Amino acid sequence: MKKVAEGPLGTGKAFICLSLLMLLVMSSEKMKSHGCIKRKSGKWLNDTCFIPGTCNAPCRDEGFDSGHCKNTWTCICYKNCTGLSLYPPHA
Repeated sequence: MKKVAEGPLGTGKAFICLSLLMLLVMSSEKMKSHGCIKRKSGKWLNDTCFIPGTCNAPCRDEGFDSGHCKNTWTCICYKNCTGLSLYPPHA
């Protein structure tokens, strides 16, 4: 049986795969889909933050999808994050 991965035929397949991967990366940069964005809220007034959903409103005002309490005084905002549980990992 021939070894297809070696020689000119295998090189061509690798080149095609790398080209498609490069196009995918370039298109995602143009669409600005950079994945999950996490940032400390700038509008959070340092109130106590321990009830789930408490800091959603300030984060949505800043253009984020949701907000979660990192600790008692800190609100972390999330955007484009899929599959977040009720208590996501700390930023």
